[in-house]
Amino acid sequence: MVVKPRFGSGGVDVQRCAGAAEIRRHLHGLRDRTWFQRQGALVQELVTPRGYDMRVVVAGGKVVGAIVRVARDGEWRTNVALGARRLPTTPPVEAKELALAAARAVGADLVGVDLLPAARGGWTILELNGAAEFTAEYSLRRDVFSATRFELGRLARSRPQERAAAVPVLL
Repeated sequence: MVVKPRFGSGGVDVQRCAGAAEIRRHLHGLRDRTWFQRQGALVQELVTPRGYDMRVVVAGGKVVGAIVRVARDGEWRTNVALGARRLPTTPPVEAKELALAAARAVGADLVGVDLLPAARGGWTILELNGAAEFTAEYSLRRDVFSATRFELGRLARSRPQERAAAVPVLL
């Protein structure tokens, strides 16, 4: 199992635990952490690390970027903050479809979907990041920043205009 903060960790305080007793000990050790007191922790089943993962960026219902993150030697986590390398990639169709389905499932207009390679092929969703960091290396056929801006603009223009509630003016 993996125990980790619910929000933005950069790999900090992410811990592998071999069983229930180890999970309890780790959670007990976190009890004085401010983040833990505020939000608790997530406990996830460990997907066997393969030394890399993929982040797919979805904007406005379209895949606009992707990267493979390769863990540094001796590290099981693929966080760039922990020394992982970013490698440009073109995600396979199944990874794109999974990322798009995940974004739709949570109603996200802009999200980074972290995927781990599954033991029997395909991909497993690790997490969705509403504030995912992405860089120029994520670019696919077009600049990832321009693509994000274009797709979010297209999405905004396609939605019906919401009228602002009338505000009474006092004279």
